Amino acid sequence: MSYYAIDFGTSNSLLSFISSKGKITPVPLDPHAGVVLKSLLYTPEKNSWFFGSEAIAEYVAHEGEGRFFRSIKKFLPEPGYTGTTVHNRNINISEMIAVFLGEMRKRANAFTGEKVERLVLGRPALYSLDKDHDELAQNRMHKASELAGFKEIIFCPEPIAAGLDYQTGEKKEKIVLITDFGGGTSDFTLMKFHDRPYSQDDILGLSGIFIAGDVLDGVMMRDFISPHFGSQFEYQLPGGTNVLQFPRNLLKKICSPAHITHLREKDTWEFLQHINKFALSPLDQTRMKNLFTLVECQLGFPLFNEIERIKVSLGEQAKALFSYGFLDLMVEQEIEARAYRQSVTPTVEEVMTTMMDVFKQSGLKVSDVDMVCLTGGTSQFPLIQEQLIQIFGTDKLVRHNIYQSVVNGLAQFALKRM
Repeated sequence: MSYYAIDFGTSNSLLSFISSKGKITPVPLDPHAGVVLKSLLYTPEKNSWFFGSEAIAEYVAHEGEGRFFRSIKKFLPEPGYTGTTVHNRNINISEMIAVFLGEMRKRANAFTGEKVERLVLGRPALYSLDKDHDELAQNRMHKASELAGFKEIIFCPEPIAAGLDYQTGEKKEKIVLITDFGGGTSDFTLMKFHDRPYSQDDILGLSGIFIAGDVLDGVMMRDFISPHFGSQFEYQLPGGTNVLQFPRNLLKKICSPAHITHLREKDTWEFLQHINKFALSPLDQTRMKNLFTLVECQLGFPLFNEIERIKVSLGEQAKALFSYGFLDLMVEQEIEARAYRQSVTPTVEEVMTTMMDVFKQSGLKVSDVDMVCLTGGTSQFPLIQEQLIQIFGTDKLVRHNIYQSVVNGLAQFALKRM
């Protein structure tokens, strides 16, 4: 009885094989990146899909033709998201994720020589604060897993999995806060570690929020880059007296790595082209032209890659130059670290407030925590680390398997099922 353990992440995905003999083996899913498969999908034509680093290469080779998807996990708890059109066919969120999970399973089967149908699948502590939306997200993931060929599907919260991975090397009884800062969610679990068998009673507090790396990038887009793409666009309809502004709901899509591609949807696209006719200034027209190029040529992925690069560099220097060009589109914007820190601080504080919920649930104090285990790529963001140091002190912070702790813990969880 063998299992796959899958950490399907907003940015990266990993898979481990748990053999019937109890041996755990990380599976290399990407020929160019080893065990980490970026959660990217690209389809240039019907029945043709590429994944991870290959998706990027093919996207460039086809000069942006087709559809490119990233951060698709973020759509799971959205009841209003019914899917998108891919090559004249509507595909729902479960079907899209099934394409990705199915490819992971296919590559893993080729590596292991088995056709594994049992799955331990990670999930955020909370897909959504709304209970119904949280349940919807898990049901969609369950359906996607079934479509990918799995017949037995077991969910395990990702921060608990991270705790299990850390616990494998820790026998002394301790109170440990597991923090998982990913691309789409920030999850927190307060756990009691000891040398007895693991049980649900060891979970003292559990909280999460749908804010993480993508949102931090979105703040930079909103406050520093989006004006170059029409966020301050003004127009006046014929016969009207009111000066209208760029719709806030569409600005949110521009500032989301997951949602920006959906500006190409028919109704939205026609609306943007319509209001562009009534721009109040040549500058407004130029910036809307930038937006049309950004959307039509599917430049969201490389643009947000540049934003992420600037975000990282601002942790080490006082200012950085955002620079991106494609055809007749050229955007340059100098960003000061102090200004970005000021704009993103409320977002980081919201994450920290969510983290503190585990203490309200448990009745414990911050001083009761023996150790804080950091996982997930966004845990390296300087402002997050500074906040954690202020709360817990430097000595209690431990950086543990930043990218692989969740899948390792899911594998441990699978072992307990055997």
